[in-house]
Amino acid sequence: MVLAFLVSFPLGSIFVRLPHDKPNIAHAFSLVVSTFFLWPLLGMGRGLLHLLFSCGVTYLIVVFNRSPNMPWMVFFHAKRTFIGLDGAGDITFAQSMMVQKLSLFAWNDLDETQLATRLQHVPSPLPFLGYCFFFPSVLAGPSLDYATYDSLILGTIYDISPPGVSPAQAKANKRRVPYGRKRVAYLHLLLGLGFMGAYALYGAKADYHRILEPTWWTWGKAARFGFVNFAGLIARTKYYGAWSLTEGACILTGIGFNGYDPKTGRTLWNRARNVNIVAIETAESFKVLFDSWNCRTNVWLRDCVYKRLTKKGKKPGTKESMATFVTSAIWHGVEPGYYLAFISAGLLTSLGRQFRHYVRPYFLPPASAPTSAPNALPKYPYPNLRKRVYDVIGWIMVQINLNNVAASFVLLDLKDCFRAWARMYFYSHVLIIISTAFFHFGGRRALRKGLEARGISTTKRSIPKDVPSVQVSPPSPPREEMDPKDLHWIRHALDSPSQDGGEGMGPDGGFVEELMSGAETPRNETPRGGTPVRVSKEE
Repeated sequence: MVLAFLVSFPLGSIFVRLPHDKPNIAHAFSLVVSTFFLWPLLGMGRGLLHLLFSCGVTYLIVVFNRSPNMPWMVFFHAKRTFIGLDGAGDITFAQSMMVQKLSLFAWNDLDETQLATRLQHVPSPLPFLGYCFFFPSVLAGPSLDYATYDSLILGTIYDISPPGVSPAQAKANKRRVPYGRKRVAYLHLLLGLGFMGAYALYGAKADYHRILEPTWWTWGKAARFGFVNFAGLIARTKYYGAWSLTEGACILTGIGFNGYDPKTGRTLWNRARNVNIVAIETAESFKVLFDSWNCRTNVWLRDCVYKRLTKKGKKPGTKESMATFVTSAIWHGVEPGYYLAFISAGLLTSLGRQFRHYVRPYFLPPASAPTSAPNALPKYPYPNLRKRVYDVIGWIMVQINLNNVAASFVLLDLKDCFRAWARMYFYSHVLIIISTAFFHFGGRRALRKGLEARGISTTKRSIPKDVPSVQVSPPSPPREEMDPKDLHWIRHALDSPSQDGGEGMGPDGGFVEELMSGAETPRNETPRGGTPVRVSKEE
């Protein structure tokens, strides 16, 4: 499979040069390349037939069934074809991506709210198959909507004008591939190869299955604790490597273009991003972590499940959240380890909200504290040692609990999961029980009273009168981005936020919030249907 990822890079350079006025060439190109990947290269001929069957039935459903239940019929049909794939090679990865693509296609056909992705008409079979078998993402994602694929084929994906450009310049540059595509793509190629190399070197040595071996008890406690956290890191490198390679190949085809950064004017190539590695490894909360992991799947769950189950004019509740959670678990598979991981992570995410809402304010400086100092950083507008210590502790807690919970995601078998957790003394679950009991039996009330005594409200969020000003420099001129000595593009390429119009969702989908009070408002988050709210006491 790695060979297919690597071959996609030179093929992506060819694909981006195909004529936009002859779209059938591009559709056929993707179909032929994907067929080569699945059949001669990977020996998944039976799996290829499986995928074609899923696509064919979905197309017929979309064409001949215009009822509101049509997208759900497509989802359950595509998911049902998952069953019995053991003898079809390792096609389950491709089929899981196909489930997302087909359900997205079905919803885009009936969508009356998302005008940007709504289909004006059902495409003919060849464009549809070209979309389903778009070669850089056919094996491991990411999944994108048909409108994005169609805009790539027609070249209209590049029609976004950079900030500060006159209408005449914008018209002259229309449908030209923006600057930076190759270097960002090959940066992801290097990252992907590096992570794959790390997994090849240490994957067997840092396998979670070693926890189940009799030699486990011969290690010291510090060695066991260190191994669990090292195993979690190495397990992630496999996904980092695969997703970095597929994203790089997508960028080379042009589909990764996502407009321009409104702050700097630099080109964004993160439309096909499936993981934000920097955000994950530096996450100080589980909410940030899960929003940065498997991003396109989070967007798919949000757009195809969470929003669709919410009735018009109503707010999503427990039923919608639980249905999203169940859908996510079923999409991953039927093994018990997935469900154990999602439930545990959901509880940890909810507890993180509790700590952020009731504990974190104690570590923040008062509103009267100075807002600038020689050592002030943009992320920490108030130079406060206690606040930084709190963030470091939060990062440590996220990492050690993530690596504990992830064992069930890898081991999968119910008995193996509980044996491994028992050999780790269930430390994450003990933390969950103790913290939940603390907040439930008086802790939340005591913390709330303490915050109110300090003049900090825990029930109503309002816009403060004195909001620290933030200066944003004007967009950088294009020549700065094209300066060979400028290396800021590397950080920008790895950590630039997605601009697909919405944030991701954690595995709990918010349903655990119904069980525990408290909510987390991320930095500079814009509530749906409202205006940006910035609370200085939270920053």
